[in-house]
Amino acid sequence: MASEKATESGAATRAPTITSTSPPVPDESWYTWSSFFSILTGRASQDEMRKYFHVRGLKHEASDCARCDERRDWLLEYSPVVRFMREQVEKMGGDFDKSNISCKRCDTMAGKGPSAGMFSSDNGITLCANHLRNRGHQEDVMAHEMVHAYDFLRFKYDKNNLRHYACTEVSSYTSPSCSDSF
Repeated sequence: MASEKATESGAATRAPTITSTSPPVPDESWYTWSSFFSILTGRASQDEMRKYFHVRGLKHEASDCARCDERRDWLLEYSPVVRFMREQVEKMGGDFDKSNISCKRCDTMAGKGPSAGMFSSDNGITLCANHLRNRGHQEDVMAHEMVHAYDFLRFKYDKNNLRHYACTEVSSYTSPSCSDSF
């Protein structure tokens, strides 16, 4: 409640009262750029990075997914590497199209940076729309995950065998066959 004070003229004035004890809300653009440069310069902790990507992902989820879907469709049609991997998967009895390459918002973090995609024999390829930087990055991620699909179809891949897991990761980065490990 405001207290009254008498001035020299004898008139009463009210002192301002503070009703909120919560801290002020930071400026959104300052928070975004401050967090971005902390991550860029390596000063942000893993927790700060997770929080930043989570908030950014929620805010831009619809536009990120729409952009990812549009790029996916273009890459399936025109990208030489994606078309090649799609053909190789088809030769093994699999198929990739819009129905089993999905774009979603992901909160996953792999290593020091965000994970951009994943392959599952049950669900196909999931692309993390909020972690894809541009069409070239998305092309690399799609091709990488298609190599995992190829390895899964070509060899008797056991998800619980670490040797198989390591081999398919090496294969997806370097392209040689790991048939000796299976």
